[in-house]
Amino acid sequence: MPRGYFLGEFEITDPAAYEAYRVKVPDIISAHGGRILVRGGEPQPFDGTMPQRRFIVVEFDSPDAVRAFYSSDAYQAVLPFRLNASTSDGFACLLTGVE
Repeated sequence: MPRGYFLGEFEITDPAAYEAYRVKVPDIISAHGGRILVRGGEPQPFDGTMPQRRFIVVEFDSPDAVRAFYSSDAYQAVLPFRLNASTSDGFACLLTGVE
């Protein structure tokens, strides 16, 4: 079965409000078997123009595990902190790895 990945890209507009999200999410990810591969990071583009944004890549055992994490009561409780502390053109998505 292929692994599942949670990919997010956000521009944080209110760092103080974002902090409530940032400190709680790692435990929620771990509770769903996820492993943070990239958090924040300092992107160094090879070509093109890259906006100054925060990136997160989390690996889960399966795409279903990503869905379970995202729809969990625990994550849904902290999600508004991220949404209210970042621009509306950021995104989060599920990617399915190769087998």
